[in-house]
Amino acid sequence: MTDQTFRRHGTRLLTAVWISTLCFAWSYSTPAFTQGDALETPARPTELAEHSLVLDITRTGDRLFAVGERGHIIWTDNLNSLSWEQSAVPVRTTLTSCFFADSNIGWAVGHDGVVLKTEDGGLTWHTQLNGFEANKLMAQHATALRAQAEQALSDAAPEETSARQEAFEAAEYGAQDAISFLEEGASRPFLDVWFQNEQEGFVIGAFGLILRTIDGGESWTPWFDRLDNPYSLHLNSIRKIGQALYITAEAGALFRSTDNGQTWQRLDSPYDGSLFGILGSGDGRLITFGLRGHVFQSLDGGDSWTEIETGTSSSLFGGTLLPDGTAVLVGTQGVTVFIDRNGHVGEIRQADNRLPLSQVISLETELLTVGLGGIQAQPLTHDQ
Repeated sequence: MTDQTFRRHGTRLLTAVWISTLCFAWSYSTPAFTQGDALETPARPTELAEHSLVLDITRTGDRLFAVGERGHIIWTDNLNSLSWEQSAVPVRTTLTSCFFADSNIGWAVGHDGVVLKTEDGGLTWHTQLNGFEANKLMAQHATALRAQAEQALSDAAPEETSARQEAFEAAEYGAQDAISFLEEGASRPFLDVWFQNEQEGFVIGAFGLILRTIDGGESWTPWFDRLDNPYSLHLNSIRKIGQALYITAEAGALFRSTDNGQTWQRLDSPYDGSLFGILGSGDGRLITFGLRGHVFQSLDGGDSWTEIETGTSSSLFGGTLLPDGTAVLVGTQGVTVFIDRNGHVGEIRQADNRLPLSQVISLETELLTVGLGGIQAQPLTHDQ
């Protein structure tokens, strides 16, 4: 069995394990619907949404949004009492991430390859894309790339034949892989979303899933051939830091773009395990984090890295940067890690319930964490 064949067939058997590690959802919630049902059935209103599985939280203006299992999207504009309202959502599939371009226009993504959009400040949402459509786009693009590579091989001069043959084999593998996903159905989740403005943005996900739009999500273009990702590694997070855009992925893969995603450079990675996120400031400082408490800091925009000894083996899934430069990271076993601007760990907290945390944001006087136990607050103050 070749490496590529193993990647296509053997690793796919571990998809549920990996997604549950990153998103918790498949391990801790029982699917109530098939893919088709979940994509066609609206989320049910419930007062328990803020206490159930929540995977991401973000702030736009004076409003907070959180997304999670069963298509739950909840929001509040009362940052004092944090009383939550539930949005009208057309799907009942687990949502993994959300992003707002401004106070009115935003996107949410999740399982079954779903992409949702709001144009009224998050009160109502509509479906722009699902996994069936995404896989069709990926397969069409991969098939076209295979045809181009085949023609290039046919036209190659003798001295070019070896390189063209290698390129064709890679394109052939990509096409076969894309077609097999098309046959599986809406099996790949989107894991993150980022928009430069109201029109231009990316959605990324499992097994190299990446699509770009330049019309606010009305149409999407596969972008996987722009990344040096021949084995279709899972793309976990995408974030704009300073003037560069970064993607973190499994197997330590790190990608950087300085032209808003038109072209991508694969960085030398400090780690061969999965990296789940990245944060930083515009002065070149970056912090990336992942499996088993591994954290690395760069002071030159990702050209070189230094490991930070966190003192925890808990995998770290989300984080935020405080105004004083302190990085706050959260992960399994209810762990919250504080790292100062010099790369020193100042404090490690652990929630009493030890339930996994997936993301954190800071308010004026407290932190809000989300995860398996829903939305929880903790003090903002920390040891220096």
